[in-house]
Amino acid sequence: MRVVVLLGGDSPEREVSLNSGKNIAQALTENGHEVIEFDPGIDTEKLVNKFRSFFPTDANPYMLLKNPGFLSNIQILKFLPFDIVFNGLHGGKGENGVVQTLMELSGIRFTGSDSVSCMLTMDKEISKRLLIQQNLPVAKAVYFSSIPDTVEMNDLNFPVIVKPADGGSSLGHTVLQESSGVTDAIKYAFGFGRKVMIEEYIKGKEIAAGVLAGSALPLVHIKPKHGIYDYECKYTSGMSEYQVPADLDAKLTAKVKNYAEQAYNLFHCADYARIDFLVKDNGEMVILEANTLPGMTSTSLFPKAAKAEGTDFNQLIEKIIKEAINKYEH
Repeated sequence: MRVVVLLGGDSPEREVSLNSGKNIAQALTENGHEVIEFDPGIDTEKLVNKFRSFFPTDANPYMLLKNPGFLSNIQILKFLPFDIVFNGLHGGKGENGVVQTLMELSGIRFTGSDSVSCMLTMDKEISKRLLIQQNLPVAKAVYFSSIPDTVEMNDLNFPVIVKPADGGSSLGHTVLQESSGVTDAIKYAFGFGRKVMIEEYIKGKEIAAGVLAGSALPLVHIKPKHGIYDYECKYTSGMSEYQVPADLDAKLTAKVKNYAEQAYNLFHCADYARIDFLVKDNGEMVILEANTLPGMTSTSLFPKAAKAEGTDFNQLIEKIIKEAINKYEH
């Protein structure tokens, strides 16, 4: 098949996406597919010129130069001949449903969840409300759509974590032990998203539950050097240890997997997703978030979970492609 790999983009997670996308493209090539790497985060004119040879003779992609930018770049896809798009974007418009909507409107087949699923999961306030309605456990939080004059904490107690409510890769996160610095932390978080949340800080094991085609993979216990799984610990080799399968007893493991599959189905995720948890020593747990485009870098969690089940990276990418194709043909 000819597969377009979306990578890069214009979100704060661009570098992570470039790494994921390169790994995905390499795996697809090794699996025998023809790969087109497509970075919608670069200059529109450069992108048009790069792919000019692919365009049909009656195509006029240069009209997109009237309004250059990310959204016009995505529309270049409709001029290219391919079988499916493998979406390797992370964060921003690549993960919040915007890119998915544009591809749906153009009749483009792509891997991963649809636009509605991505919109629901990217907004942590909405996703938490849906989880609560299904009696699934979440951490307490308050939300801000702008920098407040007075920070109302409601019934939250310190410590707390301040972070974007619509971002990923732990960018813009601040852990606070007391009220001083809250406003600065909110301002900092707004540098990475359009909505900010203050969430109760829960001490526990960080557990990642990958879900592939609706079934939970072996759980990953993340042991970051910083005590919290921040950007450096996520993407710097040696800054975190990973135990796969996670060191939870059978009953607790089954419960986490069940919750993960429930969340996957609740948000109508497709092909693959990752559900992140915090599990306390007493067995209580909360769902932190659902990620519809898990990372595919050398340190990413989803490939580690698949490998523990006997699926290497190239096989994982092939499974995702086949699952996506099947989604459109049935």
